[in-house]
Amino acid sequence: MSNPPSNTLPELNRLHVAIQEVQEEIDRGPRLLKARHNVTLGKQEDLESQKLKLKQLRLAADQKSLQLKTNEAKIVDLKGKLNQAASNREFDIFKGQIEADKVANSVLEDEILEALEKIDGVQVDIKKLEAEVVAAQADESKFSAEVDRKRGGLDEKLKALQAELLVVENDIPPEILPAYRRLVQAHGAGALAAVENATCTSCYVRLTSQNAVSILSGTIMFCRTCGRLLFAKPEEA
Repeated sequence: MSNPPSNTLPELNRLHVAIQEVQEEIDRGPRLLKARHNVTLGKQEDLESQKLKLKQLRLAADQKSLQLKTNEAKIVDLKGKLNQAASNREFDIFKGQIEADKVANSVLEDEILEALEKIDGVQVDIKKLEAEVVAAQADESKFSAEVDRKRGGLDEKLKALQAELLVVENDIPPEILPAYRRLVQAHGAGALAAVENATCTSCYVRLTSQNAVSILSGTIMFCRTCGRLLFAKPEEA
């Protein structure tokens, strides 16, 4: 088996790690943007929920106000009947109905006042949420522009690294190229592992002294435990 130039495997490892880091940075932007979008959606949902609550409170207050007006009209009618009562019994009946309606009206007035206070509170919450939605949308828009601005440079960097990788891969001996491709497919940037202190830095299993010396001399070798393509760290080569 022919051996590649001494710097080929360390350089392959460097390029795979660099490509992975750039790709992760490219992928990170959309994820973070989605998170900001979800924040905006959450604020908008809260705002719509408060608007619906306001609508329901206003409807309830209007219904109570209508009931209060109806009761007031009923009291006026009962007072007219009271003045025309034909007997003491009839007078007492009308008077009792008037008193009962007055009590009901007093309860309604308290409920209407409470509803109006709740309406005021919800209106305050709505204004706050409207401001938060605007702020969240602005933050999302700003971050989106920042992601787009960085994306072009990252794409160019990724292409340059991938082109550089293709050049270095030309130095891989043909007989190990299929195994190398399978490792890259399975482990990405972890396809290769440095040997440090005669130990595989991927699985931390110690190599035999003979294998460690062979790797230092540039011999192609795969870890018997984890299968990674081994290389000597540049400072040890």
